Parts: sequence; C-alpha cells; structure tokens
Amino acid sequence: MRKIEWIFLVVGLGLFLLLIDKVGWRAILRQLQQVGWYFLLVLAVSGCRYLARTAAWCRAFPEKHDLPSFSRMFQVRLAGDSLTYLTVAGPLVGEPTKATLLRQRLPLAVGLGGTLIEAGIYWITSGLVILLGLVVGLLQVTLEAEVRWAGWVAVGLLVASLTSVAWLLRRRVHVFTAALRWVDRGPVRRLTAQRRERLARVEEHLLDFYALHAADFRAMFLWSSLAQVFAMLEIYVILGALGVWVGWADLLMFEALAKIIKTLFFFVPARVGTDEGGYAIVFQALGLGLALGVGLALVRRLRSLVWATAGLVILARHAVRRPV
Repeated sequence: MRKIEWIFLVVGLGLFLLLIDKVGWRAILRQLQQVGWYFLLVLAVSGCRYLARTAAWCRAFPEKHDLPSFSRMFQVRLAGDSLTYLTVAGPLVGEPTKATLLRQRLPLAVGLGGTLIEAGIYWITSGLVILLGLVVGLLQVTLEAEVRWAGWVAVGLLVASLTSVAWLLRRRVHVFTAALRWVDRGPVRRLTAQRRERLARVEEHLLDFYALHAADFRAMFLWSSLAQVFAMLEIYVILGALGVWVGWADLLMFEALAKIIKTLFFFVPARVGTDEGGYAIVFQALGLGLALGVGLALVRRLRSLVWATAGLVILARHAVRRPV
C-alpha cells in the first residue's frame, strides 16, 4: 500500500477499536454468537445478490456466444469485486480487472465496456435506493430543521443527477470524450493521447448499447433491482437474528445509509471503521442503540471478507495458470 492508504487504514482501525471499546467486547461477542448459524443464511442471501449482478452483467454483451460460462462470469465478478472492496482505488482497480480476466474470450475494450455498463446500471439502481431511503427517512424520522433542509436538498440533487443521466443517454452525449478534449492540453496531452481512442470506443459502446439493445438494458435494470432487494433482505436476516424485526421502510433507510457510507468513504480500504461508525450513529439516533448498529456492520463485514477471500483465491488461481 501507499502511505496515504496506510494512513486511512490506521484511522479507520482507530475508529473501529474505539467503537468496539465503547459498545463492549462482551456485547459484540454476544451478538455474533446470537447470529450463529444464521450467518450461513446471510451468505446465501448475499450470494444471491452476486448471482443477480452476474445475470445482469451477462446481458451487457449482445454477442452471447462469445461469453464464458455463467459460472466463469460469477468467478470473475468475485475476483474483481474483491479488489474493489479491499483497495483504496476501488472500482478503478476492480472493474478493469474483470475485463482483463475476460480478454481470452472478449476484446479488452468490449469487456471493459460491458463491465462499465453493468456497473453504471447498478449505480443507477443504487441511486434510486438512496433516493427512496432519504425520502422515507425525512418523512418518518424526527430531525432538526437544518438537517431536514439539507436532506431535502440532497434529494433534489439526486433527482437532478438521475434525470441528467437519463437525458445524456437518450441524447447520446459523449461526456467523457468531451472532457478529454477539454483537458487535452499541455503536459496532460501526453498522458491522455494513448488512452483517448480507447476511452472513446468504450463510451461509444455504452451509448450504442442503450440505443440498440433496449431489451437487454431493461433486463439488466431488473436484475440490478433484484440485487438491491437481496441487499435489503440481508439486513432483514441479520437484524432478525439479533432479535429485531423491521419493515421495508426501515430496510430502505438502512441500505441507503450503507450506500452513502460506501460512496463517501470509498478511499478507506475495506471501509474499516466507517461502516461501523455510520451504522452506530444512525441506530443511536433511531433509538435502537449503538450495539445493534455496530453488530449489523460487523456481520456484513464478515460476509464481505468471506466473499473477498473467495475472490482473492480465484485471482491467485488465475495467476498460477497464466502462461509466462
């Protein structure tokens, strides 16, 4: 890791240990024991989320006969997502890794284009979850006037962002190509010249997909939405194992919170400490207690580590098999 990554990791670990000490090690261990065998159900539900995203990803490539098997696509997803979770660069490392692992069957530009299409649609559905969660929270939770006002401003900005994305797709606006032309001057020109053509092809692939493969786009949107449902169902299972049963409105708020934390603290490796801190603050504000928030975050972290470990094993096997 670079020095900045170590700094973020140390700060996150410090916050993590502070929260655990405040809640109490015994309380945390009691919660983990209470989850017990339910953790296998948590893994099964999260596995269904990975399967749904893999199904969406397969629809990103119109030439289906060129694709590896669904099982191979699932493994590649786990491998790429493990790097997304564990590294400070996140998607900047994870998404290209997926395209690289597929290049024996698909050209790199096509693989990267399909990977970005799936990631983009997933982020659109994530934006919708955040939007709904914010609205539900603002309507149901008692907040200070300033916080409520800031929340509605965030809702307005999110609506504007999602609307802008839809407009850009329909109008086939080449945003990235235009941005490269704008910065393509002076010393930066040397840095972008080698990548400009490849990025232009990827962006053209994205816009062509939306315009020419509407049925695949809708199918991907539905699979991605199902993945969001599995993410909320995972929270439901964990809280149920801890003796707390909540409704869909609460699940929307909690999953929206998780996605906001993920977006704000993407630079912290594995988001150590930030997930626990975010859940602890919100659960305390809702009267559910710090311990429950930290417990939920810890179980989800254990789940992420299990899948990340599986992804790293897949990467290691690929490295061993790759010809020198």
